Amino acid sequence: MYDVIVVGGGPTGCTAGLYARTRDLHTLILEAKEFGGQLKTLYPTKSVYDYPSYIAIEAEDLGRLFVNHAREAGCEMKYGEEVVEIARRKRDFLVTTTNHAEYEGRVIILALGWGLFTPKLLNVPGEAELDGHGVYYLIPDRRLFRGKRVVIVGGGDSALESALQLMSTASKVTVIHRRDVFRAMEKNVDAVKRSPIELKLNCEVTEIQGNGVVESAIVYNNQTLERTVMDADAVVVQVGFLMNLDRVQKWGVQLEDDRHIRVHADMSTTEPGIFACGDVVSYPNKDKRIVTGAGEAVTAVMSAYKLLRSPYWA
Repeated sequence: MYDVIVVGGGPTGCTAGLYARTRDLHTLILEAKEFGGQLKTLYPTKSVYDYPSYIAIEAEDLGRLFVNHAREAGCEMKYGEEVVEIARRKRDFLVTTTNHAEYEGRVIILALGWGLFTPKLLNVPGEAELDGHGVYYLIPDRRLFRGKRVVIVGGGDSALESALQLMSTASKVTVIHRRDVFRAMEKNVDAVKRSPIELKLNCEVTEIQGNGVVESAIVYNNQTLERTVMDADAVVVQVGFLMNLDRVQKWGVQLEDDRHIRVHADMSTTEPGIFACGDVVSYPNKDKRIVTGAGEAVTAVMSAYKLLRSPYWA
């Protein structure tokens, strides 16, 4: 019987595990894929500049530090264990994974991040046919783009950070955004504007062309209505992700706008004994950052600790 079962092994989940151990709570972290979360699976070679105490650190290295810290703190950690069922019992929960393993826990902390996501598509001709043959949604290794002409579609931090990441590797990087204003942090916007990255604003990719591999993209200017053919070896689509929280809803947890878990200030959900933190939760003025998720994880753990131990000051 575990005191706490953390679902998700990214930075937020590892932080939850670490702080649960500081309270001497018997803790298990279950990760569906690989420990390290987005830092490991989405952009391992991207530099992270906004995590305090590191001026710059590669995402995979930062993720590894989170994992090592949780393991050193004494968390039990199992990867390849995707949670499919959380069933409430009289005094605890029974957690079942895709491996048909079962774990008993008194409290659950959901730190899913974007683990249940699928990338948003452009839904344009050629995209599906060339997926994996020059069309990408993630950048697993910037070295894959060495010497290539890369078109990046999107106007948020992910798109601009991808452009900055590939700038020194690719022969040319072009960012295409359908509006004339970016929705990214000013730091990233300023860095892109100072760089040799080509910007095409008020523009959209309406078709991706190629014979077996990407060769060009049709770019439509939504102001002038012009269409141009842009030579390209790769198109990286960074227009966001779609969450699938159907499974979470079956666990009795109420959702907010079908895309996030509804939480109170103490990170409790509508299901007693289940807490949530990280990118999967939403509240007014939240900014989805690694450091934000870490802070929420501490709050979730302290709430779980008060529930389990009932200290005199709770």
